[in-house]
Amino acid sequence: MIIKSKLKKPSKLKNGIERTRLLEDFEGYKLGLICAPAGYGKSTAIADWAAAHENVAWFSIDSFDDNPSHFCNYFIHSIEQLPAVSCPASLEMAKQSDDADFVSVLSILFNELSGLKEPLRIILDDYHHIKNPDIHQALAFFIKHMPNHWQVVISSRTMPALSVSGLRIKQQLFELVEADLAFTEQETLDFFAASTDFATEEKKQLTLRDNVEGWPTALQLVSILSRDSASFNECAEQIGKSNHVYLWDYLDEEVFSVLSPELQNLLLHIAPLNKVDSNIINSLCSTENGHLLLEQLKEHAAFIVPVDKQQDWFTFTSFFKAFLVHKAKQCGSVKRDDKVIAELWLNHQEIAEALPHVLKCQDQDLVIALLNQAGWKLFHDGQLNSLQACFDLIKQSFWLHPELVILKVWMLQSRHQSYKVAPLINQAEKLFAKNNIVLSDQLKGEFLVIHAQIAINQGRIHDALAQAEQTLLLLPSSNTRANIVAQAVIGEAYHGLGNLELAYQYFQEVKLLANEQQMYQSEIWAVYQQTEILQAQSFHQQADQHLEEALSLIKEHHLSAMPLHAFPLHFKAQRAYQAGQFSVAEDFCKQALDVVSPYGEQWLLYTYTLQAKIVLEQGDLVRGQELIEDIERLLRNKNYHSDWIAAANYARLKYWRATEDTAAIERWLTTAPQPEHAFNHFEQCHNRNRVRALIKLGDLEQAMLIVEQNIQDAQQCSLQMEINRNLILLTSIESKLKLFGNAKIHLSQAVESSLFTGLNTCFIRESDNLKPVYQDLAKDPTLIHSVKEKLVKLLSLSGINLDDAPKNPFDSASIIKIKAHARAPRLVKNIPLTPREWQVLGYIHAGYRNHQIANCMGVAPTTVKSHIRNVYQKLGLEDRNEAVQLSEQLVTLIN
Repeated sequence: MIIKSKLKKPSKLKNGIERTRLLEDFEGYKLGLICAPAGYGKSTAIADWAAAHENVAWFSIDSFDDNPSHFCNYFIHSIEQLPAVSCPASLEMAKQSDDADFVSVLSILFNELSGLKEPLRIILDDYHHIKNPDIHQALAFFIKHMPNHWQVVISSRTMPALSVSGLRIKQQLFELVEADLAFTEQETLDFFAASTDFATEEKKQLTLRDNVEGWPTALQLVSILSRDSASFNECAEQIGKSNHVYLWDYLDEEVFSVLSPELQNLLLHIAPLNKVDSNIINSLCSTENGHLLLEQLKEHAAFIVPVDKQQDWFTFTSFFKAFLVHKAKQCGSVKRDDKVIAELWLNHQEIAEALPHVLKCQDQDLVIALLNQAGWKLFHDGQLNSLQACFDLIKQSFWLHPELVILKVWMLQSRHQSYKVAPLINQAEKLFAKNNIVLSDQLKGEFLVIHAQIAINQGRIHDALAQAEQTLLLLPSSNTRANIVAQAVIGEAYHGLGNLELAYQYFQEVKLLANEQQMYQSEIWAVYQQTEILQAQSFHQQADQHLEEALSLIKEHHLSAMPLHAFPLHFKAQRAYQAGQFSVAEDFCKQALDVVSPYGEQWLLYTYTLQAKIVLEQGDLVRGQELIEDIERLLRNKNYHSDWIAAANYARLKYWRATEDTAAIERWLTTAPQPEHAFNHFEQCHNRNRVRALIKLGDLEQAMLIVEQNIQDAQQCSLQMEINRNLILLTSIESKLKLFGNAKIHLSQAVESSLFTGLNTCFIRESDNLKPVYQDLAKDPTLIHSVKEKLVKLLSLSGINLDDAPKNPFDSASIIKIKAHARAPRLVKNIPLTPREWQVLGYIHAGYRNHQIANCMGVAPTTVKSHIRNVYQKLGLEDRNEAVQLSEQLVTLIN
């Protein structure tokens, strides 16, 4: 007897959406295979497609149909019920006997339908119930010999045992798998729009979709259980974490319960694992049938999928894995033993899989075994937090293992906790002596190079260089890691000493060796150091190439979450800040904060420094104050490299100058760093910080001496960026001192240098002091064209119009105040200057030369000379310098 409901397509879901994209390209193919686990909407997708076509036969298969004659009977009935089909002979033959030969029936069917011109479409739903090879063989015969305008569509949870390779080669096979059936973002939004009558955030809908990997049943369950947006959010969160009883019930009924007890037991045992192969199954379950069991699981499509690029390895979808873990806990008969699992993975040298189980079982011996086996791999892969967790678990035990002491040192160094390294090494060496621990030559080399690194950390550059060079002489040739570190220390030392060419060469060697040894952090650090070296020399294009290479390596080796990533981000932020692109600079700062925040607040100093510079440049003193307070708190509590201290002090001085806090500047200046030589960018910055402080406090002569020495040191080392910065600052000081001849020469050099360095904002910050020098320089006929163009650009960026005359400080009201002031000079009170003479004195105060004054007043230069001579005679002045000093004194009386 035929159950007619098995020959009808399923009813359309009330809240379903049509996904025509799935089968829209099926036309022209003979066979369509739609294979995916339960709940992926296979039947719904086919039903939607069938609704748009005629002559569609439907056969819903169950486990009772796994019999050739039984299957044959339903198959022929599904076709015979179509209005366009008449096949009485084949139908009668299928009904007559339980022993009817399926292939023979199909042969009769072909003869009866030979005249059928219309397309015929046959859908076999839930074909995974069919195991009988006779049915597979007969169906393969049917597909092979049916007319080209006939189509068969098969839905199944597993790949049918049909021979389809010939169809695939002939491009007559159409396939859809789990990834194709998963809901897209747009389908997710459309589905919830159709299935809910309340508003929900699109972001939450798409987050749910990502969490369940587009599994339609999970989305359907959320829509059914949600009454409003609040319940939607709650349900979406639970199901997104695969933590909902209805979801578990579905997987239990549709997937788990249909498996054999043996496969159920297997799944419960392997539930804690992220991946399995037959060997793992054999070891964990004490069996020799791992391969067979795995094949059976694959046949049942129990949400098991291949692991990318790992042959013979398989994993579970996230929601099915969560269900299995829940089921294992619920059963209680299968106990999770993290130590057993950890040892299993360690024996298979699968460190990433072993690590979480090692940490959970908290067995010190197992942790030490893991660190000895793969500690350096974890380090080079950037898993510093995992390393830290391991060291936390073994507590003091690592002191008895010199190899682990070295590993911890480099972990601290990478976490920018270098201030902890020297105390740790000192304590370790004492304990080694106390416990008679003898170091191998290789380990001695490791400790030697650590001492060189400590010297670099502490700014003892010459000691670091000597120790690192001595280490290279003593190292065994096999100790590649210590060799690489020693050469990196030498590179940093030469960088600090200003020998940029030699430093670059050492870092090039470090880069090549580190790449060979897969020490990717060392390789990236070497490339970044080369970036800074090239930037200091104003080789911007090469510096950019190296910077992108460093970022590419970080991405390639999945080290984006490492503190190391912050350095190129800071570099980009600083570059954007110098170009006046403050929003871009702030974006890079935010990215850097995302990277470094998990590693402790000591990492925040440099990013806060950059942010403070940005907001102060924009005039935001409120935010600036907050950042400066954070910077000062961090400086009090932590030890930092001289580079970061120099940058932090620059930001502090910038804030104090903006807020006129001269007391803070005076206090800082008493303890400010005073490097003996400035052969690198941070020592240059230390000196310029002192210069800015002295300028604010009025000691211009001392400031000029320091900046002139800075220029000499920078020239000695070809620090082109520093030379340019110093020239701008020197010009500003000379302008303040009214040394306009020197200022003009140095400003011309600074502008020409900026053609290569690209500096702009340094000029803008000093624009008030540079304006009178710009006036002279702009009229210099000897300027080359490129310098003139850059000068015009700087004037535009600084908002300076050379045609605007300066505001004369000596207007009529100011003159009255001056004469009435008790400290006004006697000659000023007793011998009146004419308004024109006061005006000329004001222009002299502004630094204008005679021809500039003549232009502003609209008179001949000879008239200006006459006015100046009268001013000198009336006020008893010898020369222009005395006139400048007197005018400065008078201005202070009215301010």
